[in-house]
Amino acid sequence: MAAGYRFYLLEDGDHIAAVKACECTNDADALLEADAFLQASTYPAVEVWNGPRRVGMLSKPAPAR
Repeated sequence: MAAGYRFYLLEDGDHIAAVKACECTNDADALLEADAFLQASTYPAVEVWNGPRRVGMLSKPAPAR
């Protein structure tokens, strides 16, 4: 059974820049979808939420200096 998740793309300073709602079968699938959403964006991080529960946060690697 699918559950509703929200993906919040974060700017530097953890400000929400964009949001996407998604139906996923479980947390692992939600994290995979969120990672694809993050990689296709220019933002450094994404938080994954299932209702009031924070599932996790994914970040892009810091650029090499």
